[in-house]
Amino acid sequence: MKHSPRAVRLMACGIAVIFIAAGSGPTVLADEAAGFGKAASGASANEVAEFKGKLKGFQRGVLQVTKEDGTDVMVQLPATAAGFTFVADAKIPFLTRGMLVRFSGTFAPNGAAAVPIDKVEIFQPINLQGIPGHSRDRFVPGVHPADKRAAKKPVGLGKYTIVGSLVGINGNGAIRVQAGKIPVVAPLAQDATFQIRFNNLNLAKEGDTVSVAGFYNPPDETRIRGEVITITTDRVYGEPSEVPQRRSRRTSKRASKKADAESPATSEPADPLEDSAKS
Repeated sequence: MKHSPRAVRLMACGIAVIFIAAGSGPTVLADEAAGFGKAASGASANEVAEFKGKLKGFQRGVLQVTKEDGTDVMVQLPATAAGFTFVADAKIPFLTRGMLVRFSGTFAPNGAAAVPIDKVEIFQPINLQGIPGHSRDRFVPGVHPADKRAAKKPVGLGKYTIVGSLVGINGNGAIRVQAGKIPVVAPLAQDATFQIRFNNLNLAKEGDTVSVAGFYNPPDETRIRGEVITITTDRVYGEPSEVPQRRSRRTSKRASKKADAESPATSEPADPLEDSAKS
């Protein structure tokens, strides 16, 4: 069937209208996505958002945070895992063989630590895509010099960051780490601290403190595109329970004495890390 030129033009207009209507759905989605720091035109918003609050909840890729003024906001997680950190203190009982740890110190060319290590960080593997090269060393097992321009064969003392799998902590207070192909042994300071720095929400709980730095698209200040997010807590992982177990009143003194006699001389469990270090 042949159509007149006018009919062909009308059909073309109708098809164009159909495509425009079909494209209206993604436009709405783009407007919704714009709430997290991007304008509808695709340009990044330049309104800075910096605040603290309490974690109210989280779903895939988005945190619910109650700001200090009581306002609830939605915060999109940063584009790279390194932009998000959960921070908490830990004690030695939290540590287990194979955990990823890192610490910095001053070492001699023979690998001996010149100064005891005063801080050890515990972390988990992350996707390194999008992370600048100078920051990757914090997640890649190995012995990384602080001065990238230093000679391959160091002369004298040098500062290094040790990244690797925890082997153990021996009775002398030395930490053993397998840093890639290099075994490292370094003494710990008597007041050495252990800090969890997970780039995920595995240990986060409602009520934890949240610090946010990011951007928003005016006038909606409740939808934030996070650039740097840090969650902290006063929970200490690996700390023994402060609540002692209470004996039942029905337990007789004779039974109590018998239980005490059958119990080992010390109630402290063996340190699995120390045992692994000795093996």
